[in-house]
Amino acid sequence: MDKRDLSGLFRERLKTLLARSNLNQSAFAASIDIDRSALSQLISGASTRLPRAETLLRLAATYGA
Repeated sequence: MDKRDLSGLFRERLKTLLARSNLNQSAFAASIDIDRSALSQLISGASTRLPRAETLLRLAATYGA
């Protein structure tokens, strides 16, 4: 799987997790200790940006994802 495919899969799963959290983007970003702008970039289809390992660990610890 190349980076574009991986980022697309991550983006869709992150959007699902955000929707299930019932939080707005600012609150969701704060809950995993990242800036709202960083969350927006991860959700945006304009880039193939992937999160840092620390962010993935916080997502898993906070949301069991």
